[in-house]
Amino acid sequence: MAVKVFTIESEYDSACRLGYPTTTYMGSSFAYKYDNDIIIRWGNSSRFYNKDGSKTAEFKQVLNPAESIKVNCRKNESIKLLAQVVNVPTIYEKKVPKGVLAVIRPIEHTAGNGFSVQKGPLKIEHGTYGTRYLDVTKSGGEYRVWFCGKKTLCGQRVKMECNEEQKHPCRSNWGYSFCGSIAPSLHHQTLMAAKKIGLDVGAADVLYYKRKWYFLELNSAPSVDHRVVREFFQEALKELVKEKFPEKKEEAPTAVPVVEVKPSEPKNNNDDGIKKKSEVVEKDISAEPPVPVVASS
Repeated sequence: MAVKVFTIESEYDSACRLGYPTTTYMGSSFAYKYDNDIIIRWGNSSRFYNKDGSKTAEFKQVLNPAESIKVNCRKNESIKLLAQVVNVPTIYEKKVPKGVLAVIRPIEHTAGNGFSVQKGPLKIEHGTYGTRYLDVTKSGGEYRVWFCGKKTLCGQRVKMECNEEQKHPCRSNWGYSFCGSIAPSLHHQTLMAAKKIGLDVGAADVLYYKRKWYFLELNSAPSVDHRVVREFFQEALKELVKEKFPEKKEEAPTAVPVVEVKPSEPKNNNDDGIKKKSEVVEKDISAEPPVPVVASS
């Protein structure tokens, strides 16, 4: 089985670093053409055709299903799903109350583009949504957690010299200070969040505020822009592919019963004069204990 990455143009260069053949165009519009392949969707939620001609098909073997990516792209809806399993900042969809500082974002956004921090009261415009602004500049911090299957990698956002001074900075363009380990609570909450949205691979943006983790959003195509991130995904994806799509082993041939025939015993003086029938004993090979296999170290 071949493993392929199916991504979008803006993430093509980044997705190529995952270590698998990468494309933004699959060649055929029929999903069944790829039944023997394993497809990793990296931010691409394009639908394919069924054999009956309806454009509702998904790949047979896929990581990050199209529907999960679509749900995640609708940020105002996905954050409400996340709120069912993890902490999220308060959501505002109609208006921001008086005196409340809120982050206003487009419903579909990338890399923090189009966001602003505003103080209520204010009305939420069509196509946008708001979340309560949690100030982690003095204590706490912002983290990104990359996840793949049951594995996670954690890094804290850190300001670099190239980042301009702002009262409410967008930390999407900041760098990372990779953590040597991850808090067990953050690890488990990240996996719970990914499961809720339905993503196998991606990243979570999280704030640590007043001793609690608050999830901002998940990303189904996080940039593979650092060696540590690249090596994490390359190793974790190999394990996840083997775990989720184990190679089918050839079926062992059906055991053929072995028939042992015992010859008739010769007649002796004490025989009653009636010739005995041969005794037939069936022995099932499959019932024999397996031959031990010694694994080489």
